[in-house]
Amino acid sequence: MSPDQTESNRERVENALRRFMSDDPHGNAYRYLRASDLTDEDGNLSASVVGSYLPKLRDDSPLDGGLVVEEYTECRCGPSLWLARRENE
Repeated sequence: MSPDQTESNRERVENALRRFMSDDPHGNAYRYLRASDLTDEDGNLSASVVGSYLPKLRDDSPLDGGLVVEEYTECRCGPSLWLARRENE
């Protein structure tokens, strides 16, 4: 995988995460998610691609715009459960 493609995938995951947060009808400051929640209909962003970038986004948090990604570790919930929240909220 080329560096350009890697950056492109990361940007797509970040953008999907931002859309996921902004699509909350209740305007919550945080949301729980799994990698499959950020996939797209055309198949360009699969759960495996999203899942490979969530740990990187966690490590680089807070992201631009104050978005923080954390792994939810309170219980064993099957596939990895993540928490996305806006910084300072």
